[in-house]
Amino acid sequence: MENTRISERIEAPLDIKVTWPAAQQVKRAVTRDFSDSGAFVLVAFEPHPPVDTEMHLQLNGLVLGKEPPVLKARVVRVTDEGVAFRFVRDEAE
Repeated sequence: MENTRISERIEAPLDIKVTWPAAQQVKRAVTRDFSDSGAFVLVAFEPHPPVDTEMHLQLNGLVLGKEPPVLKARVVRVTDEGVAFRFVRDEAE
């Protein structure tokens, strides 16, 4: 499989919340790695989310006394270990 990444991955276990709005599921999870364009998250959903499903990722807890932003992300791959996400950029950015 060819590596088509445009951003360097950083291996970092970050405690996050993953929300699948369409299935009304919320899971606590940990990132395996992330980059400017996406993240691989160690999480399992039943049923597995289809590729291109929109989900929301958010750091757990307060950051510098504030609620962390919610990032929109789309599923690009599902494995036995977890889910690979691509961040969705708003048109206004």
